[in-house]
Amino acid sequence: MVKICNREVIDVVRYGSNKAIFVEKKPMPDDVGRYRVGYFVLNFDTGEKEVITKNAYLMQKFGSNYQKISDTLGNFVQCEAWLLPNRSVLVVFDNGQAGLFDSDGELKRDGLLSHNDSPVCGVAPDGDCFWSYCRGENCVMRYFVDGIKLDIRIGGRDAGTFNRPNFVSADDDAVYVCCDYSTVRVIDKSNFTVSDLGRSYGDLRQFYRFGEYGVVCTGTGTFVDRL
Repeated sequence: MVKICNREVIDVVRYGSNKAIFVEKKPMPDDVGRYRVGYFVLNFDTGEKEVITKNAYLMQKFGSNYQKISDTLGNFVQCEAWLLPNRSVLVVFDNGQAGLFDSDGELKRDGLLSHNDSPVCGVAPDGDCFWSYCRGENCVMRYFVDGIKLDIRIGGRDAGTFNRPNFVSADDDAVYVCCDYSTVRVIDKSNFTVSDLGRSYGDLRQFYRFGEYGVVCTGTGTFVDRL
C-alpha cells in the first residue's frame, strides 16, 4: 500500500474516472483539539496530488446548487451525498438523519432512516436505488430513492454476514461494506452474493474502489492499495 495522507480523511468524492477529492482534518496550530479541513485531488494513474478549493469540492458533491445546499446543511463535510441525474441530491448523516433536495436546491423531504430503532447510515448508489447499513442490526439494505422505500435487506443481528458494519460505498459492479473496523465485505450487484475482499486493514473507517485501486481510510492516515 502507498500512503497518500498522514492525517485522517473524513470524506472522499469521485472526480472523474481516475481521480478523487479528499477532505483531510488538519489540526489548528494554536488551538489544541480543534481542526480545520483541507481539500486535495489525487490522480490514481499518475499518483499526482493537487490542492483544490472548497467550492470545487462542494460543486462535485452537491452540484450547481451547492451553496444553497451546504448553507442548509451546515456540516456539509460529515455526510454522505448522492448527486442524482435529475440534479436532486440525497444526503444521509451518520445518525441516520436524511434529506432529499430538489433540482433547485430546496429541501423537499427529511427524516430519520432507521431499522428496529437503530439508525441507518450511508449512501452507495445502485441505479434508481441506494445501499445503506445498520450497525445496530448487522445488516445492509437497499432503498428506492423514490419515497425512500426499502427494497432488499441482507444480513441480520444474528446472521453473521456483516459484523458491525461502519461504512458502505459502491462502484458499477459491487457494494463494499466496511465491517468491524478491519475487513471489507463485497456484495455483487448482479446476484446479491456476499464475499470477502480478501484484505484486512487496521482501524478501517472508509473504503472505496476506483478500478484496480482501493482507497483505505483509517484514523491516522489514508492509503491506496492496488487490488
